[in-house]
Amino acid sequence: MQSIDFGARVAALAARLARENVAAYVGTRQAVLHYLCGTFMPWRGAVVVTADGDAAVVYWAMDSERVIAEGCALPVETFIGSGLVEAIATRLAAHGAERGTIGLDLAHPGAAQIAPGMLTAGEHLDLAARLPAARLVNGVRWIDDLMLIKSPAEIERLRRAGAVADHGFRAGLAAIATGVTENHVAGVVEAAIRDHGSTWAWSVTGGTEVGAGERTSFLRGVTQQSTDRPIGRDEFVVIDLHPMIDLYLSDLSVPVFFGTPNAAQERAIAAWEDVVATMLAGLKPGRTVRDCAADGVAAFARSGLGEFGLPLFGHGLGTCARTRPFMNAGSDDVLAPGMVIALGTHFYQPGVAGMRLEYPVLIGEHGAEPLVETPAVVHRRA
Repeated sequence: MQSIDFGARVAALAARLARENVAAYVGTRQAVLHYLCGTFMPWRGAVVVTADGDAAVVYWAMDSERVIAEGCALPVETFIGSGLVEAIATRLAAHGAERGTIGLDLAHPGAAQIAPGMLTAGEHLDLAARLPAARLVNGVRWIDDLMLIKSPAEIERLRRAGAVADHGFRAGLAAIATGVTENHVAGVVEAAIRDHGSTWAWSVTGGTEVGAGERTSFLRGVTQQSTDRPIGRDEFVVIDLHPMIDLYLSDLSVPVFFGTPNAAQERAIAAWEDVVATMLAGLKPGRTVRDCAADGVAAFARSGLGEFGLPLFGHGLGTCARTRPFMNAGSDDVLAPGMVIALGTHFYQPGVAGMRLEYPVLIGEHGAEPLVETPAVVHRRA
């Protein structure tokens, strides 16, 4: 795969901090650790980047030797116990940043979901006490702006992750049978993505999600962690998987119907597929995310089933499966070439139908290019 210039990433962030008159950025999200360090870092840590370009990562000592051995792009300083904040404050003071504006990973504006690794309230209070002369602010935008447009090396990794997701979905689809449990199908998917190179799967929602029947159709029901429920005929099945290739995540979910849909289910399928087609056609550079989301809401309303469609149409992909652009009416992003999005289309009609799309696409010069081969339609298994 193409190499990634981590030094250029640090330099670009430092230049942004200097332009904004910010002393330093402290990034605790896993997405940021992966983006700036280039090694898998599941434990607590923080990258500390100053406006003059100094950069290091403070990381939990019990995993630090592996991180160093596997090629961390930044110098590694370690902490034990609850010493993360003390180590951050010491690092900032050593580089003259203890009195300036310091950006922290506090919140994603417009997103209700918290990305893994955001600073905790306790850590914020501790840092404020240790740096009384500093101005602590939300700094997610400075690094997120840099992560928003993907480089050719990143797109290559996201394509590979998408190809692995295709393998996983096909394996899960083939495993669906009467009496087979959701958990079994999830295990088949997990084995397939591992066999094709995935080294982890985004696990906030329980890893690979598989839900069947009534478990697909909870009102606004965006999560189906797999259980021992047996799959039966004439019901929807949700398969949602998140393989990772060299720290870059895919996110693929396409609904399955196992058996023969009744009239109400056929109506729901037609409505959902119309919204999916509308959304895919509307993802063009220069359009606001708000306008794209409005297209989806209007398409749901056309079907007469709008109350069961969510006004949430996906999120960005990269070193996290919870990143900009957030495809909803609260976003101020404008689509641009190089963005990679997991396009979402959610429909949950209790007792009737549950369908979810998570569909990796690259925004190109003229529209959206799928990064997977799996068609964005309901897959029917007789």
